[in-house]
Amino acid sequence: MNSQIIVKNVSKTYKVYIKENENGVINAVKSFFKRRYKYIQAVKDISFTVNQGEILGLIGLNGAGKTTTIKLVSGIIKADEGIIRVLGEDPFLRSKDYRRKVSLVMGQKGQLDPDLSIIDSVKLFASIYSIDKREAISRAKSMAEELGLSEIDLQKQVRTLSLGQRMKGELILSFIHLPVIVFLDEPTLGLDFITQRTIRNYLKNYKKKYNASIILTSHYITDIEDLCDNIYILHKGQELYYGTIEKLKSMIPNIRKVRFNASNCAVERISKYYKVEKASEEQEYFIRFSPEETINVMRVLSNEAEISNINFHDDTLDIIIESLYKGAEK
Repeated sequence: MNSQIIVKNVSKTYKVYIKENENGVINAVKSFFKRRYKYIQAVKDISFTVNQGEILGLIGLNGAGKTTTIKLVSGIIKADEGIIRVLGEDPFLRSKDYRRKVSLVMGQKGQLDPDLSIIDSVKLFASIYSIDKREAISRAKSMAEELGLSEIDLQKQVRTLSLGQRMKGELILSFIHLPVIVFLDEPTLGLDFITQRTIRNYLKNYKKKYNASIILTSHYITDIEDLCDNIYILHKGQELYYGTIEKLKSMIPNIRKVRFNASNCAVERISKYYKVEKASEEQEYFIRFSPEETINVMRVLSNEAEISNINFHDDTLDIIIESLYKGAEK
């Protein structure tokens, strides 16, 4: 495999000023000359790779280290320890060749000038990246069509656009130079589900067309499931899991659940084979079991006449990840 992004044993600690509680000018002057600090380790000894044409999803609770990881790998900040290589280069050096091949999209921090139109910003970026303006405009129109933006939207002042339209404009601006490495930090934050799906489809098509390598952070589990080849779960700045979603599901016991309504007598008989737990509704119960036990569970339930409303389903990815976090806290 051709690894485009390599992160090996990387750590980053922030030095944070402790603001004193005392009020008054004298105390303010004292704290200016004699400041107290604390150290917060944002990420500790993380390692992963992203191959060409792969999307890696960074997952974690608020403060887990996702944005710090994006900033480290994209070259915004420098690691205290470890090695980071993107396309064979140290991203923090931000060479001209590196900047031509890489793009960073942060959902909460846009690049579009609110007083200009999207197409005006495209022309500006065309100059920065030495792209022919006609070619840049042609690319922008093609991307806009794929994202569901009209040519009129491209001409409007950015401040008049909706949140979804602005985010699509941010993507056009960030992809105008056709990067092969893309860092996406919460690109669908606050967007409606139709716009989220449009952006996901655009990213999938872009990855396939340009064989791009992408690192994505998102709190929306649908983004992760729909886009990512591998996931990297962070917990308090450290690796909790790294691999495919399928592998993660296989590691969790009793991932499958069957819910049903049953009489007390039926529950008593079923309990001889499986642990039956009470659900929230009256006379509703459920059994947890591994996928390998599905046939046996169906056989036990089919022998009972006094049960109804049988419903099989697997735990969703967010529930599985939540169980991982709970295990890590123990």
